Amino acid sequence: MESHLPSSSPLAAEELTAYIGPKAERYRPRFGRFTRTGTARFEFSWNWPAAFAGMWWYLYRKMYGWALADFALSVLLGWTLFVPVLWGVARAVTGDYLYFRQADRKIREARPISSAGGSPAADSAHLARLAAEGGVHAWVPWVAIGAVFLVLALAALFFGLAWNTIPPLRELWPDPPGRWA
Repeated sequence: MESHLPSSSPLAAEELTAYIGPKAERYRPRFGRFTRTGTARFEFSWNWPAAFAGMWWYLYRKMYGWALADFALSVLLGWTLFVPVLWGVARAVTGDYLYFRQADRKIREARPISSAGGSPAADSAHLARLAAEGGVHAWVPWVAIGAVFLVLALAALFFGLAWNTIPPLRELWPDPPGRWA
């Protein structure tokens, strides 16, 4: 479906607000910096949620391709001391721009063909379509919290089994640590 507007047509504030959903007032000024010169270009920004949440932030903002890429690169790069820090900085610096590019593309795709000649139609059906296409997944924070608890439970199980099955560990610490003694 070719319903794209020319790239010179700016995104309307109502369209951005409808697409972004929560925290639209935070992202609109950042998106404005990327188009300050009239064309879309990268500018330095910092996004704390992208830095710390990573794949979960991408899923929360419905950026599925970037979530998959983040997960794959995290697995491939391994987890040494400095890789998570460097990867978090890279996500923090590029997160807003990647989100802007997705919002720009999705909003232009959702615009009606009838508005291609002039300003975009700000009708309620168009804004409702943008809100459904964009926004956030409210379930992602709950799944992320559940995943953290699952990983912690599996780690406790693994280390408990290792404590009981590997004799040198028992020799290093003859008494169990903590209040289980």
